[in-house]
Amino acid sequence: MKTTRLSLFLIFLISLTTTAHAAKPDWVSNFGVSKRHPAHSYLVGFGSARGNGAESRQIAADNARAEVSRHIVTNIKSVISTGEAETRHGVSEHFSATTQSSTALQLMGLSLEHYADQHATYVLAWISRAELKRLYTQRAVEFREKIRRIIADAHAAENDEKPSLAVEKYLSTAPLYEALKEAETILTVAKLSSRRDLQLASDAFAELEKATKGDSGVGDTPLMSHTEVMNRVEKLVSTAAITSVDDIARAVVFQLSKQMSHLTGKVLLVAPTYQDTQMNSRFSREFRAALETQFGQIGKWHTVTEKHRSRGNVRPRSAQLMRDWTRSAGATLLLSGTYWESSDAITLRTTLRDVNTGAVKAGTAVTFSRLTDMDFKPQNWQSALISQKAFAEGEFVSGALRVEVWTNRPSEHPLYTEGETMTVSVRVNQEAYIRLLYILADGRYTLLYDNYYIDGSKVNRVVEIPEEFECAEPFGAELLIVAARTDKFPAIDTYESDGYSFLKAEDAEQAARAFRGMKKKQQRPEAQQSEARLVITTLSKK
Repeated sequence: MKTTRLSLFLIFLISLTTTAHAAKPDWVSNFGVSKRHPAHSYLVGFGSARGNGAESRQIAADNARAEVSRHIVTNIKSVISTGEAETRHGVSEHFSATTQSSTALQLMGLSLEHYADQHATYVLAWISRAELKRLYTQRAVEFREKIRRIIADAHAAENDEKPSLAVEKYLSTAPLYEALKEAETILTVAKLSSRRDLQLASDAFAELEKATKGDSGVGDTPLMSHTEVMNRVEKLVSTAAITSVDDIARAVVFQLSKQMSHLTGKVLLVAPTYQDTQMNSRFSREFRAALETQFGQIGKWHTVTEKHRSRGNVRPRSAQLMRDWTRSAGATLLLSGTYWESSDAITLRTTLRDVNTGAVKAGTAVTFSRLTDMDFKPQNWQSALISQKAFAEGEFVSGALRVEVWTNRPSEHPLYTEGETMTVSVRVNQEAYIRLLYILADGRYTLLYDNYYIDGSKVNRVVEIPEEFECAEPFGAELLIVAARTDKFPAIDTYESDGYSFLKAEDAEQAARAFRGMKKKQQRPEAQQSEARLVITTLSKK
């Protein structure tokens, strides 16, 4: 018996070694492009990590899953951008919890393929579009049925004159609505082919617009919308008028407490952003502080904010940045949100998400009149949007070269206050040259680093840029852009001022062209270039 077990063990080891060092699959050489999984029929994500142990395999798998999530969110944002202005705002608000983070989605049904050599581990995550449609069509049906049952129970409680029970029932639908929205966005992307078709995008936007009104598109009775549910809650709850940031925080905690009687573990609080701009404001900062206080006073829940986490080095293990940051804070839940401006009111939407599963555990929506003497967006927000648009158009996105960028503030849209220190970290999956540009709130283009070389020993590792930056005037929405390139960047025309190099550019479009270097057709065929951007908001202490 012992001899048989030993023989089987040796066979297992030989099999494992053969798998790890078998012929390299095409998707490894082509960085995720696979003949067996063409883009018109499959959603595919590619990930890699240094080493070939269990931890490397997990990191590579996380990176591959994150790329699938990023693909979905990018496509949904692209679809929403095709809508008319008057309808685009409502659709963007409706799906904001899904599109706020590029890597928060945890997709069902993904298959993983692994390959390892002596130096690295590679993972391909894939699922057919047909299977994705089947899975999430079923999930969407289940979510709608659950929501209908709960709403029926809430109506019954109202008829029985039990308003408190009705409120709890209505509020308990929030996680289901968010799960339904995620399913609807995934279904939309599953139906899109890899080719850029304006008609397909227009049809996809029309489907998303129907979804905001509770229309499933399959002929059943329209579902009561989440907005309508929250309007019922507002009528049933007798509360004083909201006149301060503290009042808003109390309203958010009240809604959360009705959905979760108790919380285990810590919650990472991230400042909410203005609409879909990823910009913060004085309201963002004050609301986060007020919410932290209310969590302790009312909910008795333990929290940590991204401001507190910036005191140490922030080193996410994988491309799932928010999940890794939340875990490093000792938290398992993440609360983030957006706030949306209409003609006479502002609606703040937040979601409480389990970062380990990706599931939304609770959601809130609080509508209030504009507060006196409160800034809800940076003063330069319009010019900042112009810069964002200029650098988004013509962006180089390589399928082979990936680059990530973040700061010591663990957030995908960091907020800094006057006097605080910012550091910058990057990570690439190939040897590359790095160019870093920072657009100040006054519109100047600061070249922070040029042709900073990351060699093979630092591939797939966090590289901290050897410089610290202090938050100082001018304040407002700013933009950090990193470009990575397998060849050196050509020289760029700059001038020196106050110890910094500034681009000689008349406008954002000219700055974007200069920053990216030579045109694509002039590069060597094998040369790769990619970009990443980070919106950063700076505020004065006042």
